[in-house]
Amino acid sequence: MRVAICDDEKFFYIELNKYLNKYSTERKVDIVNFYFSNGHDLLASNLNFDLIFMDYKMKGLNGIETAKLLRAKNKYVTIIFLTGFPEMVFQSFHVNTFRFLTKPIQESKLFNALDDFLKTIDEDSLLTLKIHDGILRIQLSELIYAESQGKHTLLRTTEGHYDCLRYLREIENMLPENKFFRCHRSFIVNFEHIKKHDNQNIYFENGEIAKIGRTQLSSFKDGFQNYILRYNEKDW
Repeated sequence: MRVAICDDEKFFYIELNKYLNKYSTERKVDIVNFYFSNGHDLLASNLNFDLIFMDYKMKGLNGIETAKLLRAKNKYVTIIFLTGFPEMVFQSFHVNTFRFLTKPIQESKLFNALDDFLKTIDEDSLLTLKIHDGILRIQLSELIYAESQGKHTLLRTTEGHYDCLRYLREIENMLPENKFFRCHRSFIVNFEHIKKHDNQNIYFENGEIAKIGRTQLSSFKDGFQNYILRYNEKDW
């Protein structure tokens, strides 16, 4: 998840960054945040953010003015307003704010807001993960399979393959169970990209193969059958 923090008080960024790191560890969600000390710098950025924490009172452009200009660039970005002035809550609604948190930030309220934000993300939304040279963002529908590489995981997508700094079990917890299946100690597969299977192997549309563990075979067949019945995407 790519997060922007726009606040002209650096000490507040340090505090919020500490909470975000704790949330990332506890919820096993990859979060990379970027700090902007004013609205002009945020508007000048060419990065796309999943979530923006916006201070209401800043020098130059205030939070409301910045949010209005942001909406002209990206009307879907989620904004959480932060302020020490609770009476400003009603003004924030004019720019379609997701949540309004008062300073000093309470950890429990921040975590609840983040939980609610993640719940709003569709099951086929972006999977955001750390890789060696930055952040990888993948549409779940483009992920063909994930393969364990020890402490890392190889992600095979329709666009290529990527080495992710996560254990396979962590990736498994990020994926919807009705579309993905842990068919082997080393593989998680996306039902959508399976061409056929036998009792030992899964064959994908791109010609690659994944193993099926003997103890997972029965559960895999049940899960795949349920997927076909639910989505009926192919002529089986």
